[in-house]
Amino acid sequence: MESEDAVTTEKPTASRSQATMAVVALTGISFLNTMGSGMLTVALPHIAKDVGLAQNILLWPASVYALAAGCTLLIFGSVADVAGDKPVWLTGSILYTFFTLGCGLAQTAAQLIAFRTLLGISIAMCLPSAVSLMTRTFPPGKLRNIGFAAMGMGQPLGYSVGLILGGVFSDSIGWRYGFYISAILNGILCVVAFWCLPQLDIPSPKAILKGCLEIDWVGAVMVSISLGLISFVLAQLTNNYHSIGDGYIIALLVISIVLLPAFSLWAGWRERRNLPALIPNSLWKNSTFTSTCIIVFFTWAVFNAFQYFSSLYFQKVQNKSALASSVRFIPMVVVGAATNIFTGFVVDKIQVRTLVLVSAIISTVPALLMALVKPEWGYWRGPFVAMLLSPLHPDVLFTVSNLIISQAYPGKNQSLAGAVFNSVSQVGNSVGLAVSAVIAASVTDHSANYDLEKGYQAAFWLMFAAMIVVCIVSFFGLRSGGKVGKKSE
Repeated sequence: MESEDAVTTEKPTASRSQATMAVVALTGISFLNTMGSGMLTVALPHIAKDVGLAQNILLWPASVYALAAGCTLLIFGSVADVAGDKPVWLTGSILYTFFTLGCGLAQTAAQLIAFRTLLGISIAMCLPSAVSLMTRTFPPGKLRNIGFAAMGMGQPLGYSVGLILGGVFSDSIGWRYGFYISAILNGILCVVAFWCLPQLDIPSPKAILKGCLEIDWVGAVMVSISLGLISFVLAQLTNNYHSIGDGYIIALLVISIVLLPAFSLWAGWRERRNLPALIPNSLWKNSTFTSTCIIVFFTWAVFNAFQYFSSLYFQKVQNKSALASSVRFIPMVVVGAATNIFTGFVVDKIQVRTLVLVSAIISTVPALLMALVKPEWGYWRGPFVAMLLSPLHPDVLFTVSNLIISQAYPGKNQSLAGAVFNSVSQVGNSVGLAVSAVIAASVTDHSANYDLEKGYQAAFWLMFAAMIVVCIVSFFGLRSGGKVGKKSE
């Protein structure tokens, strides 16, 4: 692994109180980001009824969010490295506040979808910048590790809390209050962030213009279009797997796939001429970096799909209310928080391969349990254990992978490093949900009496297989990973 000295180019100058609140602000936005998605997952039937969301576009509020974010993460990561991480983050978080409020006030399906699209663009400004801000807040070592662990806790914890609150609000005062509360909290974090985030010497307009001209815009557009088209196709397949045979779906899928090797060729061309490339091909020669990206992709594919189908299982197979279903995710919240705290303290003491592999092996159990569970078993004999174990690997991986990917990029490109991680995880989310939804729908359609349980079991078996892939890649790909998060000499 490369020295962590390259990760940041300036010594952090924030006081202890500012640094603490910076972690709170960065973690808070990450938390609220996924909390909204969690609320949407559980409250979707109520939302659809209130705003007139038709069945054929039922998943679009969730899909367009991922689509918009996936298309713009790498672009905003590059811009943040030129214009400054703090201005870009603050702009994104302020916009996120207003668009979250817009979701709560939406009266029609079109309004809700539009605000969710704008939310996706706003969060794409925050997520890459957060990585750079964290590296500027803390020097390499335990405090930075804990900071990344806290940010890692925000995403899965936010989604789990969102699932719980979505059920609570839907069955009581109404789903809109979830978005109102989220907007208020977001606004408070924005005010705190103005004070606590590390200061930055704003470049002159001439320097910003020069930096923008050096950005690999062609590569950014190519990969953004590819990821956008893939996300759109996957969203369509998630909603209706029969659309795989539609001509426009096939055409868009082919274009998106062709753009990926074209992007790689373009990056190689720029690298040979000593021009900055968005993702230099030389990075893929680093087995630890490449393996980490593969592991992140599959892990987030499984984790997102697992929560989605677990919620469906509780509501549609065990016939639980939205509130009763959401309460079943509480163990996930508790274990997720504890795992991140533990990881922040031990990541610099334990080999990367050991941490990732052991947690991955444990996380094969939840999908296996849910694939075998019977409705008459109730909650405690199977689903409870699955909820306990499911966040272990994702929460360990978030801290480890961010440290690895940050090391792979020079100090001036930390926002771009954050964009790479979030792009890989975002695509993993979309692919995992789409493929599992297609398999579940196909098995259900071909089962006797339209058996939803068999469809869900097939999806959980797919998740189990994906986690086996994660274990294999962790074992062979992270052999040279060593330890990360060590204090600079």
